[in-house]
Amino acid sequence: MLDIGKDKEREFGLFFDKVIEASDEQDMKEHWDFCVKYDVKMLKRKNRGAEQDENIHWVELKNVNGEQGWLYGQADFFAFELEDYWVIVSRKDLQGFIEKKCVEKTWSRTPRLYSLYQRDGRKDIITLVKSIDLMYISTSIKNK
Repeated sequence: MLDIGKDKEREFGLFFDKVIEASDEQDMKEHWDFCVKYDVKMLKRKNRGAEQDENIHWVELKNVNGEQGWLYGQADFFAFELEDYWVIVSRKDLQGFIEKKCVEKTWSRTPRLYSLYQRDGRKDIITLVKSIDLMYISTSIKNK
């Protein structure tokens, strides 16, 4: 039965790209099987000087150095902050969503929803998404 249980843990772990497996001692004494990676995203502003806006979130396709952004990093899930909630979205679901919403790859000189935007003097590529859209693709929503 122990081998079957371990096989089931591995099977479930396939839902995630990388999991940190518990040692035998952690499994027996602390009663957990594996950890999953989260990347936490706090409330942001649409632009400098503006108030934090829980209706939008930035998604980073490339970082300021022009390298792979956090959307393509190793987190399994993102936890997006709202005033009263955390919206949990899987990385794979968010990648698929961004690919669909930004299919035309429209560039904008100012921040606009689902348009690609690059800040002056930086190599980043970012886009704005609606928080309500993140809620629709979320795996869960947690109260603060």
